[in-house]
Amino acid sequence: MSQTYTEQNPPINPNDGGFKGYHNYYTREEFFQRDPAKGEIHLRDGQRAAAVSEDFINGLHHGLEEDVGDASNLIMYKCGFEWGLQDMTRFNNRMRHEFGGGKLDVWQMNPGFVFETWWWPLTVEGWGAWTLDLSFKAKEISFVEIRNSAVAYSMEQIGKPVCHLYAGMFAGVMSFFERTERQCIEVQCYAMGNDCCKFMVGPPKQVNAAEFWHQEGATAEDIRGKLT
Repeated sequence: MSQTYTEQNPPINPNDGGFKGYHNYYTREEFFQRDPAKGEIHLRDGQRAAAVSEDFINGLHHGLEEDVGDASNLIMYKCGFEWGLQDMTRFNNRMRHEFGGGKLDVWQMNPGFVFETWWWPLTVEGWGAWTLDLSFKAKEISFVEIRNSAVAYSMEQIGKPVCHLYAGMFAGVMSFFERTERQCIEVQCYAMGNDCCKFMVGPPKQVNAAEFWHQEGATAEDIRGKLT
């Protein structure tokens, strides 16, 4: 059974992020620091992590939906949004000391480099492979494609988007990076029978329009065409 790792606590060393002189991670043995005596898992920067199964993710979503109905989608989105904000705050500290000489923040660096560096640990942790399209930034819109979504792959084919945690996380990350409000909608999902999940991130007005078109039956490509 595959496992996904989730981050829990602030880093132990906020000064250099624990990444000084060590830029890339290619194996779980390098990336995760395990303490069998305490039953704890930490990332290299001291961030606490937890290993969870697909059954756990599935049970969390179904249990929340049974308790609060459709409001569960908003709850997961808000959890993702807060996670994105906090993770980018931590990540900015890491990048400032690892690549910025202690002076440059992430929004002063190349966006493509920043986001690929940010997502790589999440790939190692089991959250899937991503493709980020920043070619429409002039219109304040970004598109994200996720393959092997930890959420969607743990759920049955239910004919509707389920990756609200991801959508919230991307909204939080972009809100931090662009220093203005950003929202996100999943316009295609593996749980709908598609081969991958697709998201659109942008200002509330554009996201609301995309949500309306999606509810009217527009595909991800239809929405992309309308907005770009």
